[in-house]
Amino acid sequence: MRKINHISIVVPCFNEQELIETTHQHLTGIMQALIIAAKCATYEILYVNDGSSDGTQKILENIFSRDTHARVLVLRRNFGLQGAICAGLAFAKGDAVVTIDADLQDPPEVIGEMIDLYELDYDLVLGIRQDRQTDTFFKRFTAESYYSLLKVLGVEIVHNHGDFRLMARALIDEFNDLTERNRFIRAMVLSLDNQYGKVFYKRQPRLQGSTKFNLGKMLSFSLDGILSFSFMPLRLVSIIGLLFCLLAIFGGVYIFYAKTAGHVLPGWTSTVLPMFIFSGVQLLSLGIIGEYVGRLYVEVKKRPLFSIRKELTH
Repeated sequence: MRKINHISIVVPCFNEQELIETTHQHLTGIMQALIIAAKCATYEILYVNDGSSDGTQKILENIFSRDTHARVLVLRRNFGLQGAICAGLAFAKGDAVVTIDADLQDPPEVIGEMIDLYELDYDLVLGIRQDRQTDTFFKRFTAESYYSLLKVLGVEIVHNHGDFRLMARALIDEFNDLTERNRFIRAMVLSLDNQYGKVFYKRQPRLQGSTKFNLGKMLSFSLDGILSFSFMPLRLVSIIGLLFCLLAIFGGVYIFYAKTAGHVLPGWTSTVLPMFIFSGVQLLSLGIIGEYVGRLYVEVKKRPLFSIRKELTH
């Protein structure tokens, strides 16, 4: 049975000045308990400051100055949650790495269970929430619908898994070698390893502050999940185009028959309504194709996933 010598906890932070001190105290208590239980020998907590504009950085510097287990990565701007996680994985030194949100709605108490599965030779252990009772009706409905849509489109995803997971060093090294820029990490890790452990937990309410994951970021993140891992929308556009071509052929045959038979055709409806329908389908198709082209544009530029302003390490 393999054991963890050094474990890294990666914590992305964006404007979390209200709770980052509480988060550190909580994580420290958990990690000290894991050392006593012989789940690991040493640990580090790697905070990734994702371009915060509040007092988060000052608090992190204070934590770093008094705790030798703390490290801080300061990004030059806000690269988003996926970019911050990638930065943490690139700089983490542990034999295994746990990624967890700074608000600790995903309870770090289950890290011990993750380590148990790591010891059973799982290189990937996913934290999965039992339900979404702490979410609003709108968020529950949209999340459930989104997971269902991903499955229909053929994207491999684990229901109710976010970004709380444990990864072994070998898997992290493979992940860090990936070059794609449009990242949906919860699907990317499954493309690397389809044998994974699961730890179920009840998600906790946020203690302080408010979520920084607004509707715009949610929509962008959702599109990345669909368009980065499935070409099914392009196929659907092709199928829809083919169906409308067939309808146009049948419509042409009918119009030809009606004219030769001397039937009177309604003029405005038969002309304008199809124009609206076809125009809508064409614009939708161009929009979907444009989303793919835009992502290709980002990939071709090969801009970095993150940029480090400074690193605080002992």
